[in-house]
Amino acid sequence: MPRQRMFLSMSCVDAARERMRHIYDTFDTVCIQFSGGKDSTAILYLAKEIHEERNLGPVKVIFRDEEMLSPTIVKFVEEVRDYDWVDMEWYCLPMGTDVWVLGRRQYCLLWSAQRAREGRLTRQMPEWAIKAEDFGLDPNKPIPQTIDYYTMQGKKGKVAFVMGVRANESMIRYRSLVQKLHENYIVVPYRSKRNIPLRFAKPIYDWTTDDVFKFIVEEHGGTYCEYYDLASSTGSNTRVGIPLHAVAVRRIGDVVATEPEFYDRLWEIFPHLDAQRRIWPDYDIEMVIMRYARDGWDGVRRCIEENILTKGLAQRAFAYSAEFRRKSMKEPLSYPVHWLIRNLLMHEFIGTSPHPIGPGTKAYSIAMKEASELADMDALDIKDEKM
Repeated sequence: MPRQRMFLSMSCVDAARERMRHIYDTFDTVCIQFSGGKDSTAILYLAKEIHEERNLGPVKVIFRDEEMLSPTIVKFVEEVRDYDWVDMEWYCLPMGTDVWVLGRRQYCLLWSAQRAREGRLTRQMPEWAIKAEDFGLDPNKPIPQTIDYYTMQGKKGKVAFVMGVRANESMIRYRSLVQKLHENYIVVPYRSKRNIPLRFAKPIYDWTTDDVFKFIVEEHGGTYCEYYDLASSTGSNTRVGIPLHAVAVRRIGDVVATEPEFYDRLWEIFPHLDAQRRIWPDYDIEMVIMRYARDGWDGVRRCIEENILTKGLAQRAFAYSAEFRRKSMKEPLSYPVHWLIRNLLMHEFIGTSPHPIGPGTKAYSIAMKEASELADMDALDIKDEKM
């Protein structure tokens, strides 16, 4: 029997409260994954309700500081850290990221000790931060395990990291929330071993943006990060996080509009970033994609060699491409070469597995056009054979 969508007999807020109670009933340790954004702020207040209801004391909060964050976000997180009902662990661990400019990627290590010595950190590490040395690690090298491995240290029993993920933010997030019939909002972390007692919980997956702000402001009289007001007044992107990765950097002009001094600091460290701001609006990335795609798998190799500028990133790109090619051999229409090149040039591919093109994407429309042209050519061949 196929699954059917059914509406609950309660509001999404009350449903989230029930989910949150179930999370606290099921897990020994519950921590809020806080980013400073509106959704994790709503999750924080939702947890506050449960803690007050059950007299559990301060809410345990984890903040993973990715260094290249909006100063407004950092300021808000510092304010939340000082709430008397919040017990926050602030992690500044060296993790790899990429700086994306016009389709080209360059590796960068966040919170690198070497960049700190060169004066090339975007800001100073907070004195209260949990850092690489606290785990006996070299701050000049990326952490050898996933960051969840480190943020789980010292947690007792079965652990839930509660996240402000909502299904209407992206198709990938929606798909991650419809894989299970029961407890669909409690999932095993991607590529995590099932015997590790950590789960991600996403109790507000069915909320809208209006639900989030109403819950924070109207139900709790709480505050949210000032960045959202800056973004609203300038028509800028409302996503928080590093502004230099493959998706966010395409709107680097939003940083200029909302926090120009922050942009100036990023430009000091990465001077080539200004080319992205100036050239991208007129840059024909589609032509670049199709130029490589015309050469098939040789074009894939050239694309990596010419655009992935760091050895480690290039190795991962070749590994991703090899996995993509294996899938393409089984399902060529779902995994065309131009879709691979689009992912290499425009999307995040590190730490992910290749996925097929889907309806609504530009790549899908290109694939359908190609299939139609091939069908027309086949029809002409058949007609020629009959003549």
